[in-house]
Amino acid sequence: MKSANEIAELADRLLRDANAVSIPVDVEFIARNCGVLLHEEALEDEISGMLVVKEDTKHIIYNAGHHENRQRFSIAHELGHLYLHHDDGDQLFVDTKMAVYHRAGAPGAAVYADKASITTPEDEREANHFASCLLMPADLLRNSIESCHPGVDAIDEFDVSFLAMSFKVSEQAMLIRLQKLGWKTDFS
Repeated sequence: MKSANEIAELADRLLRDANAVSIPVDVEFIARNCGVLLHEEALEDEISGMLVVKEDTKHIIYNAGHHENRQRFSIAHELGHLYLHHDDGDQLFVDTKMAVYHRAGAPGAAVYADKASITTPEDEREANHFASCLLMPADLLRNSIESCHPGVDAIDEFDVSFLAMSFKVSEQAMLIRLQKLGWKTDFS
């Protein structure tokens, strides 16, 4: 298990290594820079994406039916699993040297008890945090907010919407990221 700071540092390193520190973050370029093959596939609606590692080949499969913002988050989330959990042997489903990461079913504690699920709630939280750090880097967010509202310490719903569109993420993901970074939200 890694700390939130360690996860953020790992995401920042991937951004710098790919020279992809711009808005919106080019998550597909980062994945390719990491040697990951991307596959947009028709999947069941409850499956956002999965990571498949077979020998030296890494694949991220993401849902063609989901919104582009969701697809971007899914790719970043699966990159999180690759860099945070791939070496944890007890977290892998292994079938002839193939590791598949996915969570079976809808979100909720009960799905982790499902025999088809091979991740834990902590793994999912870490991968979500990694995805947030990768797609919404703290420095880029801070600069975006400061350029629009110098010296402001509260974000309103219009700011959240504008930032979400700029970073190509959902408003919910943006709001969570801003709150985790300590920005006040003023929705009165």
